[in-house]
Amino acid sequence: MLTIVVLAFSSAAVGAVPTFTKDIAPILFKHCANCHGSLLTYDAARSSAKAIRKQVLTRAMPPWPADPAHSLKFRNDARLSEPDIAAVVAWIDAGTPKGDDAELQRLPDLAGEWLNPDGRAPDAVVSLPVIHVEPRGEVPYIQQLIKVPVGEDKWIVAMQLRPGNRNLLHHMGITEVALPKGMGPAQINEFAAIARKFGIPDGSATNTPPAVVDPTNADAYDMLGVYTPGSTFEAFADDSGKLLKGGNNYYINFNIHYTTTGKPESDRSQLGLWFRSTPPRHQLIRAPVAVKTIIANGKELLTDAPGTKAEGTGAAIPPIPAYAQNYEVIGISAYTQPVTLYQLQPHAHMRAKDFTYVVVYPDGRELVILTVPTYDFHWQLAYQLEQPLTLPPGSKLIVRAHYDNSQKHYDERVKTDDPGRNCGPENVAYFRRQNQSWDEMFSPLAQYAVSGFGSAASKNGAPNIVRAVGCLKQDHSDKWLLTKAGEPVATSTQATSLAELKAAAADPLGVKILELLGLDVFNPRGYVGQKVAVKGVLIQKAGNGRVNVTSLQTLAAACD
Repeated sequence: MLTIVVLAFSSAAVGAVPTFTKDIAPILFKHCANCHGSLLTYDAARSSAKAIRKQVLTRAMPPWPADPAHSLKFRNDARLSEPDIAAVVAWIDAGTPKGDDAELQRLPDLAGEWLNPDGRAPDAVVSLPVIHVEPRGEVPYIQQLIKVPVGEDKWIVAMQLRPGNRNLLHHMGITEVALPKGMGPAQINEFAAIARKFGIPDGSATNTPPAVVDPTNADAYDMLGVYTPGSTFEAFADDSGKLLKGGNNYYINFNIHYTTTGKPESDRSQLGLWFRSTPPRHQLIRAPVAVKTIIANGKELLTDAPGTKAEGTGAAIPPIPAYAQNYEVIGISAYTQPVTLYQLQPHAHMRAKDFTYVVVYPDGRELVILTVPTYDFHWQLAYQLEQPLTLPPGSKLIVRAHYDNSQKHYDERVKTDDPGRNCGPENVAYFRRQNQSWDEMFSPLAQYAVSGFGSAASKNGAPNIVRAVGCLKQDHSDKWLLTKAGEPVATSTQATSLAELKAAAADPLGVKILELLGLDVFNPRGYVGQKVAVKGVLIQKAGNGRVNVTSLQTLAAACD
C-alpha cells in the first residue's frame, strides 16, 4: 500500500501544485469537518498541516477500523483515496498554498449538522429535553419516552441522531415501544422509581413491549437507531426501510448512557427522520445477531446457568479476570429463513480489541464478511454493505471478539479516558445489564431483512433446528461427523440448558451419520470419541443430512 501511495505522490508532483481553496478544502469538508469543524478554515488547516500529513499517510484519519483485505466492501468506506492522499501531502510539502478565494466551495453547515447529502431537512425531528449530569460518579442509564411525532405508520429511509454534547454522550439505544393503554411516561417513570427502590432488575416494573419485532424471532426487537462514537447520518438502500408505527400509544424510547467528564455538563440530543412515500420491498430490523449461543474462553455457556444475563444475550457471560490479555467471546446464530444482511456494527467497551463476523453456508463454505482487527472505543462505526448479502436457509453467523485487560492495553488505549481508574487491569470486568464504560459488552449488531417470510415455499421448505445425540469423529477428509446418531428431534432453542443435557444423556444411540458444519469454534478435538449432544439447523440432503451446529456438549467420555 505504501508503494502505491508513493507512486501517487510522484504522479501528483508533475502536475499543478494543489491549493487549499480548489483541491484540499473539498477533501477536508467531505471527510473531516463533521468531527473536526475547525478544519473549515485555511488558517486552521495550515496550522495543523504537520498533524494532517501524518494522519492521512498512516490512514489513522479518517478512521476506518475495518480491514479491507479481510472484509467485504462497504458503501460508507470513509478511507481517503490514493489521489486524495497524494493531493493533501503534495499541498503540505509545497508549503500549504492558499489559492484563489473565489474557488472555495460553500462551507458545510455544521451549526445545523443535518447531514443529508441532498441538503434536505428531516421530515420529523424528535427533541429530547435538556438533561443535566453531575461532574463525577456513575450515571445510571436514563430513559426518555417521547411520543411518536406521526399519526400513521411511516417508512424511514434515513435517520440521524444529533448529540447535543459529544463529550458527555457515550451511547444511546433507540427503540419504539407500545405503552399499556392509559399509561404515559409519568406513570412509567413512577413505576421505574419504585422498582429501583426495591432492587428490581433493570429499574422497571412495567411491560413496555417493542412496537416492531423480527417476524421470525419475537425475541429480536427492532432497534430504531443506535448512537455510538463515530455515528453519523444513516441512509438505507433504495429497496429497504424501517417501520415507524404511528398513532395510538406509541413512544420512542431513548435509553441513554452518559459518562461524566469531571465538570457539570448538559445535553439536548435530537433524532432526525427522513421518510419515503411508498413501502419498501424489504423491512429492516436492527438487533444483536449471533447471540443465540455464547462461548466464553472456549466453554459453551448453558442457558440456565446462574447469574445476570449479559445485555443483548440469553447467557450469563463470566467476567473478564484481572490482567487477562486475550479473553474470547464467540456468539452463534443459525437461520431457518432467508436473511439479507445490510449493515454490521460491533459494539463493546474499553477492553475490546477485535471483532470478526463469519458466515457458514449450508454446504460448509465459510466467508469472512467483517474483520475489525483493532477495535476502537472512540470509533464504533456501522459498516454498510456495498451489496446486501443474502444468507440462505441453513446458514449460520459466527461473531468472535477478544478483550484485553492487560496493563499494556490500559496504558496505550484506555488510560487517558479513565481518570478514575475504573478500567484498571487489576479490576474484573463484568458483562451485565445497563453497563457502564468500565463494564463490558458483547453486542454484535446487524441490520437485516427476513426475505420471503410467510410464503408457502418458506414454510414448506424451511429447515428445522434439531437436537441429535451420537458419537463425534473426524473422517479421513477432515469432515466432522456425528456417527451412531439417533433420529434428530426438533427443538425450539439453538443453545443448550443443563436440564436438556440431563435429558439428552438418556437418549439412545442410533445408526444415522450426520455431517457437522462450522464446528471449529467448539474446539471439537477435545470431544473425539465421546458421546455428545449437538444442536443446529438440519439441512436435508441425499443420505443422512448435515447440521450447521449451534451447540456441542459432551455427555459421556466414551461412546458405547
